[in-house]
Amino acid sequence: MIPHGRPALDIDSVAQRAGVSRSTFERHHAAAFRAAVTPLPGSKRPLLYDAAQVDAHLAGEPVPALPTEPDPSDLLTDAEAGAIAGVTASTIRSDATTGLIAPGRELYGRRWWTRAEADARAARKTEFKGRTPGARDTTPRSRRPKGPTVDQVAAELHRAAAGHRGPVTAVGIAMQYDVSTRTAERLIAKARTAGHS
Repeated sequence: MIPHGRPALDIDSVAQRAGVSRSTFERHHAAAFRAAVTPLPGSKRPLLYDAAQVDAHLAGEPVPALPTEPDPSDLLTDAEAGAIAGVTASTIRSDATTGLIAPGRELYGRRWWTRAEADARAARKTEFKGRTPGARDTTPRSRRPKGPTVDQVAAELHRAAAGHRGPVTAVGIAMQYDVSTRTAERLIAKARTAGHS
């Protein structure tokens, strides 16, 4: 997590702030630095450090604490955002491509999401509970209209045979019952196979 308003630095940036190359920093300063400044929570590949803590350590001053209160603008890794949203890190990454969560922002070679975006994804999960994550239809299953039964399609075929309606087509059934044309074709075939027509 990168706390809101607290810039983060990777080890190259830390060395640059210390005025030395990374290899020199690793040889002469890294042990003392890592003993005094811990990486930001959740950061890995690369490890990130709070700029205020880095600057305090380099100046020989006490290292200030990180903020403890969560802020909606805190930046979270996929794993941290997933923990808040109640989904896996891979689901967060997938949701970013499908629009179920914001695409995030790139920083130090990885994507980050705000706490507010993770909270919004959690609310969406609660709203559509029972829905398969990542499914395209965002209508909760309990509110979706039920498709026609074979008997309903058979009744339409009988009405058509009796001249009470026009021919039964897959497109017509699909529009009438709000199902796909393929589903309508299967239902018509089942109704005819069952001897309803």
